[in-house]
Amino acid sequence: MHEHTPDTSPPRGGLRSLRVRRWSFTLFTSLAVVASAGCEDDPIVEPPPPAAKYSAKVRRTSYGIPHITANDYGSLGFGQGYAFAQDHICPLADQILKVRSERARFLGQGPGNTYVGSDLAYLSLGLMERAQAAFPQLSQEVQDMLTGYAAGYNKYVAETPKASLPGECVNADWVRPITAVDLLAFDIDLTLVGGINQLALAIAAAQPPAVGAQSVDKQAHLRPTAPDMEQLKTLRQTDFGSNGWALGAERTDNGKGMVMANPHFPWEGELRLWESQLTVPGQMNVYGVGLLGVPAVLIGFNEDVAWTHTFSSGQRMTVYKLDLVPGKPTTYKYGTEERAMTSKTFTVLVKLPEGSLTNISQTLYSSHYGPIVSIPDTSLPQGFPKTSWNTQTVLTIRDANIENIKFLDQFHGMNKAKNLTEFKNVYATQQGLPWVNTMYADKEGKAWYTDATPTPNLTKDAYTKWVTAATTPGATLAYGIYAGLGLVVLEGSDPANEWQVEPGARSPGLVPFAKVPQLDRNDFVFNANDSYWLSNPAAPLTGFSPLHGLEKVPQTPRTRMNLLTLTESGPNAASGPDNKFSLEELKAAVFSNRSSLEQLTRAALIERCAGKTTVTYADKPVDISQACALLTAWNGRFDPDAKGAIVFREFLAAIPNASLLNAGQLFSVPFDPAQPVATPNTPVAAPATGEDPLLVKLAQAVTTLNTAGIALDTTLGAVQFTRRAGTPIPIQGGLSREGITNVVSYGVARTTLFEFSETRPATLSASGLSKQGYPINNGSSFVMAMQFTDAGPSANAVLTYSESGDPKSPHYADQTLLFSKKQWRPILFTDAQIAGDANLVETTISGG
Repeated sequence: MHEHTPDTSPPRGGLRSLRVRRWSFTLFTSLAVVASAGCEDDPIVEPPPPAAKYSAKVRRTSYGIPHITANDYGSLGFGQGYAFAQDHICPLADQILKVRSERARFLGQGPGNTYVGSDLAYLSLGLMERAQAAFPQLSQEVQDMLTGYAAGYNKYVAETPKASLPGECVNADWVRPITAVDLLAFDIDLTLVGGINQLALAIAAAQPPAVGAQSVDKQAHLRPTAPDMEQLKTLRQTDFGSNGWALGAERTDNGKGMVMANPHFPWEGELRLWESQLTVPGQMNVYGVGLLGVPAVLIGFNEDVAWTHTFSSGQRMTVYKLDLVPGKPTTYKYGTEERAMTSKTFTVLVKLPEGSLTNISQTLYSSHYGPIVSIPDTSLPQGFPKTSWNTQTVLTIRDANIENIKFLDQFHGMNKAKNLTEFKNVYATQQGLPWVNTMYADKEGKAWYTDATPTPNLTKDAYTKWVTAATTPGATLAYGIYAGLGLVVLEGSDPANEWQVEPGARSPGLVPFAKVPQLDRNDFVFNANDSYWLSNPAAPLTGFSPLHGLEKVPQTPRTRMNLLTLTESGPNAASGPDNKFSLEELKAAVFSNRSSLEQLTRAALIERCAGKTTVTYADKPVDISQACALLTAWNGRFDPDAKGAIVFREFLAAIPNASLLNAGQLFSVPFDPAQPVATPNTPVAAPATGEDPLLVKLAQAVTTLNTAGIALDTTLGAVQFTRRAGTPIPIQGGLSREGITNVVSYGVARTTLFEFSETRPATLSASGLSKQGYPINNGSSFVMAMQFTDAGPSANAVLTYSESGDPKSPHYADQTLLFSKKQWRPILFTDAQIAGDANLVETTISGG
């Protein structure tokens, strides 16, 4: 057994070194005074103040965007860490608390003992130890940036009274100095998004079945419990959409590359994006957005290259079912042998309701694959034992990112790349992207796509057996967990299902970069969260493992809308009659708010409305005449002032997802892999007698809106909104299932401990409609349209939730108001553009 007790010493970071320096200075001064007392005529010589270790220039332009310049990478990180803390101190402080396994110590056991569970799980993952070991293996430039970032963050903490912190963490004793290792531990945790960190509570609650007489557990009230199926689904809801386009010379009006970035990410929490420009003169000059606590740009451009990302549909972890040895619930079969699980006992401090602290210890278990997990019985198929750890079987997981220490060097290399060869070389040598596709374009007019997500390297036989079981309905574990949670389940007692070691991979068992999907083009590449298959439909990518994603399967309505926009031609096409995008045409396409399903179905629906007033739904007559009139007058766009949009939304909400992807309740012509953009199509025909099924769905939509108390002729912006400082702001866009590229929605993908700024009552339909409408806290985030020109990059953007998370900041809602009105702001990139900004505020930040 190994016991880990949390550090209860004073906060780590700059305080101890600060005290040492103060003591040294005081001693020096005292000695000088003593010496001068015996020699009154000698002047007292004060020592010169020590030179600051770090110095960075921070120029804040309109909308609060920081442009950070420094002469070295440590100072650059220092300026970025300080500027970031000004905007988002609370969520990063909370995330450091999480990876330090100190939430329960400061905040109590948490609802349902979730803080205890989080602390135990993160101790078992060993992120702090992994970060300590990984730090010396990073490039010196990245080490310097991490160290500088932590120092800049700490400077802000030292200068800011706790009473002056933002409301989420005002007067919080857990806002403390951090170290570069703390920061790296959190950055490693970010690589586990979409993977093992979503199952943290399932790790903490995994306990072997009771054998024999059991003693009374006096700390049972503090122990974490396994999440139920709804909680697990919530934890597994990534809410990470995104559209990304990279246009090459053949599709742009000047023959140079263009990039459209449209990540759909949470508007709050640790996955919120933050915008900045990072410059070390002569070495790096990059602009874009990154996640909190990451000293790099993750989506953006420099003078030569630009890129964006979308969340990959591939698999980053596998679940293994192990057959247990009878009578030995912690020993499993592996081939012809028996293997004992390893176990470690972890201890965390818990703050009790009255304020005192107590220790709680729990033993957690692992197989040679990774942690044992507790999956609730409601996720398991009929006929499977009622708990995932019973006397016969247990579940364990292996994550492809748990050894990913290349994440930061990956992005640092991308930030500095000057051409496609250098950019690809970063991918080949680092292989550190954790969970995204990449779309790239450059000033030479080249476009490139890859899904370099770390992927388990299974044999063809192993992955063929899995995909057959997972996609064939039936009472199998593989189908039940894939259908319910989207997880891959393999027979772990069979060595044939091990990840295969192959030369060139970042870590043993992963697919090497040379074998991941990638595509070079001169026209375009794109992704909208379906697989790599149709990155460009003129050159489909095929023959890859289904763990990279599925090929020749129906595409989402949003993927179809992206492809319709990119491939349509003619005078009304998004790219104009010349079929070449200008920057203005690109911007117009991004906020067109067109719906692929509207284009495929609304005309037929209007035609079938003719002469119909009443339709029977749920054995009651429903008047659909107003709904029909609204659909007829609507222009088909999901704009804030649109009337009829919510009627069409609720019409689609009445149709199951499966029928939006293939023939069924909506379409009569099924999906055809040979025509993946055009199919499915053609609304189902009305029957010769009886009610028209599509009009019945329209009647259902009317009923749903009536139940919500929302008038049919309400504009979209009146019910689709986000709040800033209590004021609702109308929001444009729509849902992925409606086939809208500009996605906005309600999401819960985050691990920060704060209350959601926007809450939603019980939903009434698949659209997320509630009695207060459609509250928004997720979706289009950093929206960028950029083009290389002879004069350098030209770009526009909007950060939909604005740059600052502090309600007192003038930059808490300013860009949200722009987004509401479908407006853009120019990206200021050159020194002349920055200097010419009317709202420029320049400061020099030094310290360390």
